[in-house]
Order: sequence, then structure tokens, then C-alpha cells
Amino acid sequence: MTKNTWKTYKTALESLAKYSKEYDLNVLWPIQIDVLTRFIAYLSYSGLTSSTINTYLSGISHKHKLLGVTDTTCTFIVSKTLEGVRRKSPKLSDIRAPVTLEILHKIIRSLPSVCSSHYESCLFASAFSLAFFALLRIGELTADTSTDIGAHTIFINDLSLKFSNCKYELHLKICSSKADQRGISTTLVIPQREADLCPVSMLRAFLGISYPATDKPLFLHFNGSPLTRFQFISILKKTLYFCGVKDHIRSHSFRIGGASHYSRMGASDSEIKKWGRWVSDAYTSYIRIW
Repeated sequence: MTKNTWKTYKTALESLAKYSKEYDLNVLWPIQIDVLTRFIAYLSYSGLTSSTINTYLSGISHKHKLLGVTDTTCTFIVSKTLEGVRRKSPKLSDIRAPVTLEILHKIIRSLPSVCSSHYESCLFASAFSLAFFALLRIGELTADTSTDIGAHTIFINDLSLKFSNCKYELHLKICSSKADQRGISTTLVIPQREADLCPVSMLRAFLGISYPATDKPLFLHFNGSPLTRFQFISILKKTLYFCGVKDHIRSHSFRIGGASHYSRMGASDSEIKKWGRWVSDAYTSYIRIW
């Protein structure tokens, strides 16, 4: 289970404790069904979305299992209450815009103007292009903080460059991910492109000026500290401002844009799902038409 999931589950239990204290309830485990249904209503009227409430219930369900008691979150009445909340709450549209090839070209071209050195420009150019063409999640590219690497961060020994038919080919092993908590792993094969946005060429350029140890994250600053999520987002914002892109671009926009790009290039749904390592049909919401 990821650190963020643990945090969410802890928040769920804290919310349950706050609710029980506020209404002077004696909450026992397993949680009474009527307490759960009123707790769901409480969360809904507090402004939480149905998906967040469902995640909170997952946290409470997990607590039941740890205690070895009957999981009352799975009962018919509770599931129907959740269904009612879902119907009452309108589904929010995803306003994140995709990174297109044109936008990717603009932000990478603006890096020398917003980064502190040539080294940093090469680092972010490689990170941004890989995020797009390999459909990577930000947690696979970056560390959580400068001292906390994260569970799914890609390391230098997770990749290999192979030369065949006068071209390089990148083999990128994703050891674990949000959808692969057991670490089954998958390997992405990314061929060299003729265009100037080639992720393989940009990665080779970065590796040509960096000397990372095999037991370190792929993207390290010159001082040896890992690229963090905050830094990735910060430089992305600076490049967007510099080149005048006003679309609602966020870190996940690379993954959305990559999926949309491959769809436009004729890739099948099953191929996109495999490349993006989706375990459900959620990938369909990532494919945008422009």
C-alpha cells in the first residue's frame, strides 16, 4: 500500500472519530450499519465528493479487516447509501488539458530560459519527454521529497539503451506503480524518433553529462539530490508562463497527452491500456480529441 493511501485511510479514521465525538456516539468495531450510513451523509453534506467518500469507506473497511471483525462497509444498506450519494453528486469533468506535441515542443524549447544551468535544462527536457512518450506518472519520474525517494521512482538501473539498425531503443523497466503494488513490473520499449522531440535522444543527452550511480534515481540534480515532485511541477509552471500557454496543464497532462497522441497515431485501445499500465477502463477518459 502506498504512503498516500495510508494517509488517506488515516484521514478517514480521523474523520470518523471527529464525527462520533461531534454527535456523542460510542463507535465500536465492527461499526454499526446505521452509524456508517449517517457518517456517509455527514461526509456528503461536508462537501466531499462521492469518490472521496468511497475512499474513506475503503479505509474503514481496511480497519475492519485488520481487526479481524465483520466488515460492515460491504453490507447492502451501506452500498445503496453510497449509490445514492453518487447519483446526487454531479460527476466533475476533468479540466486538465493534454500536453500536445506542439506544447511539448514549446516547453522544452523554453527550458534554457527558465532553468539555472544547461544540466538542469537537459534534466527537465528528458523528464518531460519521457513523461509524454512513456505515459509515466509523476511518482515514477520524481521523488516525493529530497529525502524520501518514493515507492515507484525509476532508478538508473531500470533502463537500458540498445543499438539496432542504426537507431537506439530505450528499454524502461517499471518495477512497480500505482496499479502494480505487488511489483510484478513491466518493460516499456521506446524507439528512437526522427523528430526533435525524441525521448531517447534527450535521455542520452542527459546521461552524457550526468554520472548517476546504479542505485540512485534516474533524475538527479548536479548536487546529487533527486528530482522532486514539487520541482517538476514548479519548472513546468515556469515554462508554461514563459511560452504563454494558458491551457489548464498539470503534471498529469503529459500522460493524458501521450495517450491521446498514440490514439491519433492509430494505436489500439488495448495497446494504450498496456503501455499506460491501466488495470481498468479509466484510460478512455485520458484520450482527448483536438
